[in-house]
Amino acid sequence: MNITGKLIHISPSSAAFSDILKMDLVLFPRPWSRADWLEIDWDHHKLMAWMLNDRVLAFALWGRVPLDETAHLLKICVETGVRGSGVSHDFWQNSVDWLKLQGVKSLYLEVESHNLRAINFYQKCGLKTLRVIKSYYSDGADAQTMQMTV
Repeated sequence: MNITGKLIHISPSSAAFSDILKMDLVLFPRPWSRADWLEIDWDHHKLMAWMLNDRVLAFALWGRVPLDETAHLLKICVETGVRGSGVSHDFWQNSVDWLKLQGVKSLYLEVESHNLRAINFYQKCGLKTLRVIKSYYSDGADAQTMQMTV
């Protein structure tokens, strides 16, 4: 199955923002509250979505420190029904290309150590594991920190 989408920057005032909040609530292991989302400093964070018509297929929230060439992936989520279709790869590659245009030279993320599907995906995309942080998450799960140069 080949699904062609488009990378879109999402603002908290856009119609797609509520769809992203719903996806986060239903699909993300540790969803944020609406208040958490609204507390984000949008001058230093970018919310990107992979859209097909008006449907959000995937989203990612990137954090940036001013004058730093590194982006931190805080959240990424792909709709269950399109996993394995190439959407994740297309979304990731388009996001990385966009970040490069914004001056990003490297990116990093944390991922649950037991989430082997995500870790394998990130490794295929060129990320390398830096270290494992014991009990990183609120439920005591370990995290792998991963990084890549773009």
